[in-house]
Parts: sequence; C-alpha cells; structure tokens
Amino acid sequence: MKHNHISMKIGNKRNLVELLIATGPRTRASLSRESGLVPSAVTRLIRELMEDGIISVIQYEEKSEPGRKGEVLSLSEKPVAAIFDIGVTKTSLGVAFLNGKIDLVPSFNTPETPQEFFRLAREKVSVMRSVYDFQMVSFSVPGIVNCETREIILAPNLGWYNVRIDELFNGDFDILADNEANLSMLAEARYATDLAGVDNAVFVIVREGVGTGAMIDGKVVRGNSFSVGEFGHMVVSIDSEQSCHCGSKGCWELYASIRWANQEYGLLNGNNHIDKFEELLNMAKLGDERAKSILSNHAYNVAIGVTNIVNALNPEFVIVGGSLSSAPDWYFAKVDEVVKSRALKMATKQLRIRPTIFTEPSSNLVGAAVYAIEKYLDKVINTDH
Repeated sequence: MKHNHISMKIGNKRNLVELLIATGPRTRASLSRESGLVPSAVTRLIRELMEDGIISVIQYEEKSEPGRKGEVLSLSEKPVAAIFDIGVTKTSLGVAFLNGKIDLVPSFNTPETPQEFFRLAREKVSVMRSVYDFQMVSFSVPGIVNCETREIILAPNLGWYNVRIDELFNGDFDILADNEANLSMLAEARYATDLAGVDNAVFVIVREGVGTGAMIDGKVVRGNSFSVGEFGHMVVSIDSEQSCHCGSKGCWELYASIRWANQEYGLLNGNNHIDKFEELLNMAKLGDERAKSILSNHAYNVAIGVTNIVNALNPEFVIVGGSLSSAPDWYFAKVDEVVKSRALKMATKQLRIRPTIFTEPSSNLVGAAVYAIEKYLDKVINTDH
C-alpha cells in the first residue's frame, strides 16, 4: 500500500511538471483544474517540488477583483547540464537549464581524435562550471551510441570507434550520450506543438552524413544494439561501387548528405562542408539556376530514402533538419511531392513532411538538453520525501 502511495505521488508530481512544460507558467488553481487533482494535493506537491528546486514563482497573476493574487509557477531557471553537439567539423555547446533555456558558449573546431576532443571538452566544462552549478554533461553524437555504457560504438564520419566516454572524460559528472537524430526527435517531441498527441514520427538529420531518429508508440526507439534509425546506411543503389564510411556501398548517405550536393556543384566558399552547403543554399535563394538544379536533385535523393522509411515505419510525421533546416520551402515541397508519388498510398494518407522547428541552437543541441532535463527530473522526483 505504501509503495502504491509513493508511486501515485511520484506520478502526480511528474504530471504537474509535464503540464508546466507543455502549457507554460500556471497558477496552482489552473494546475488543479487541468490535472484533475484537488487543490490541497496540488499545494502539497508544489511545495515539495519547490523545496527540490524544480518549480519556482516567477510572478503574480493580474487580478481585477480584490483578494490575494495567485502565484504564477514555472520550472526553475536552474542549470542542469553542459551540452555538446559534436559535429564532424564543428562542435556547438552550451548550458541547459531546467526551464528549457540554453546559454550558448562559443563553438570550436572538432578535433580529429576522441582523446583530443574530450580533453578539450573537459576544459570547456571546467570554464562553464566556474559560472554555473551543474552535475551533468550531455553529448549529441553523429553515430551509434550505447546510451547505457556511454560508449560511441561507431561514428564513421568522425572515424571514431568503440570510444568509452567515461574513460576519456572522467570527473564528478553524470555523463549522458545519444545519437544526434534520436536527440533531435526528443527535442521535437518536447517542443513542437503539432506533435502533441502524435505517437509515430521520424526525424531525418542531414549533415556530412544522414541519420534518423524514430519515435514509435510515443517513445524514441534504439534497439538491442542501439542501431535503430541508421537508415542513412540502407542501400539505395544496388550496383553502386561507391564506398561509404560505414564500409558498405551504395548507401543513402552517399546521395543525400550535403557532401553529395557540394561535390556536384564544385567550387564553393567555406572551410568545411557545412559552410559550403550554406553557400550553395544562399546561391539558390539568390536565383543561381545551377545551384537550384542541384538542390532539386538533392531533394529527390532525400525523398527516395524518406519513401523507404515511410513504407517501413508508417510515421505520421517526417521532420527534416540538420543543414537542411534553412532550405527554401520549395525544397521540402519537392521532397513531399516525390515521397507521396512513390510511397504506399495508405502510408502517405495522413503523412506530413516538414522542416525542423529548430535552427539556432540546433535540434540535436536542444535534444541533448531535453535528455539531461528528463534524467534530472527522473532522479529528483523519484526520490521520495
């Protein structure tokens, strides 16, 4: 009986927190109405959540009639984690707060070796920690990650294999790590209003490589060996002799990554593929017909892979991000057109394809923050008073 009571209280606390995340700041009275909990229960639970530093008063509601003004409650602006988006050429980073705020820190060029990367990451965290009090570090990785052991199993575009993060990044931190597309899917599920009530969606991230994060029945799935969503390495050209970083040939990534578009165009300004692709996008927006033609072909290549994903997983949404976050509307219209002309009709009946809602910070950096916030809330709320 006591166990049931504790479980119910933990569940009710989490429901109140989820309401604040989903709907924004609320008074106790509105939380009581929306949660279905009696006011006295809400008052007790909110008191405990405030004692834990999870919820705080941010203002008092405006009232025209006499009487005590209600306190408006929100998740606290409490630093939770240092967050890293490890890119093939550039790493973005910042500090994540419990209320969803992110303070960005200047990015740095990604070192070639994991040893040098995590040495530099430790230095960055040390500097951030001199200003912010946090106990977690959360990494977004362009590859397959064992989330339980924090091992980067395979990050082919980085050339990193079997990297134990906790051996290279030791210290008094809780370390979190996951694939960049999984984290992007987490970010969209948390903050995109059109995904409210949606159980099945896929996030396609296109940068130097191509990755996908799949949400099935409301949960991001990873698989027995954490390789669910590696659609970037499905073979789309059976007779291709072109080798992929993963060791196979004819992978979707070879035709849908930004490398393909950049190489098709040729000479572009920029120090890396991300900068060059941004230049290609800008040229297309300014009316360069060759740039537009290559982007149109690239949209077709992306759509072929998305077609296979739609046929295989039957998602309600396909969200496209990464370096395509700022692609023009016609690009996504082309993807949508090709997918809906080639995929199974029943699979596209209610399908929506759109760009990510995130540009800066990136979807995967926001996802690294969401991942850390979720772990923090689980840890604190599940500790009964």
